[in-house]
Amino acid sequence: MVIPSYQSGKMILNCLRSVFNQDFEHPFEVVVVDSSPVSIGKNIQNEFPQVRFYHLKERTLSGRARSIGAARAKGDVIFFTDTDCIVDPFWMQSLLKCHMEGHTVVGGSVRNGTPKSFAGTCEYLIEFNEMNPWVKAGFVRALPSCNLSTQSQVLKKVGYFPDFLKGEDTIFCENVRASGEKIYFEPRAKITHLNRTTWGHFIRNQISLGEGSHETRKRTKRYGYFLLQLPVLIPLVPFYRTWIIGKRLISSSPKLFLQFVFLFPFIWIGLVAYVWGFIRGPHRSGLSTESNKNK
Repeated sequence: MVIPSYQSGKMILNCLRSVFNQDFEHPFEVVVVDSSPVSIGKNIQNEFPQVRFYHLKERTLSGRARSIGAARAKGDVIFFTDTDCIVDPFWMQSLLKCHMEGHTVVGGSVRNGTPKSFAGTCEYLIEFNEMNPWVKAGFVRALPSCNLSTQSQVLKKVGYFPDFLKGEDTIFCENVRASGEKIYFEPRAKITHLNRTTWGHFIRNQISLGEGSHETRKRTKRYGYFLLQLPVLIPLVPFYRTWIIGKRLISSSPKLFLQFVFLFPFIWIGLVAYVWGFIRGPHRSGLSTESNKNK
């Protein structure tokens, strides 16, 4: 298992506690790749001496940190999650079962870890509506790296995660599909995601996601790439996303759909912020650290 980290504070300890609380009969290793200014390795290994910890000297985005960890992992199946996640006790077992059935890249569902926060719930409904726990199992186009597993041979075939602030997991999934592999969604493999709970952080994250969305469509043929040639249509994106998110939620979870309707004025602000990020993405610097040479 690989976990990228940057100034994660106590969250990574809670994440690791859930990882080592797995109902999993097979031996497994945990690789943490951290690029915080001050190494957190001592705190981690005081409680979890079995963790293989790597501290990078320079700030490294999660895509590259994840790739560094995956390159050092020894298993035939590599699991990925993030420091702001709590994994279900049967998470690894559920993913491994899918691999044993022949699926090479598998991911699971995401639960709302901040249900009492309006901002956190808005972020959850926008970002994770497509993989909520009530969505049916089946093949999908992409899944987030916070709940993903892949056979190591797939990484050797298609390469690792690109080094980009947001959207690196989507680009990886597009590369997987382009190679002829399929991505399988198993809702029983659950994690709980701790969303941002302040409106400022929520808006900034939506802008960053928009920037990443532009980069994703520049690098792949993901749906919506035509917007790069027809930017006049970009202002219509919030309307389209409103329709598609509502459609997904009403077909999978009426409860989540009602939350979507209730919070829609705030969600709309997030959708507009996403579009602003999409527009300004090509003009922003500092979205990648691909030129860094830290190992």
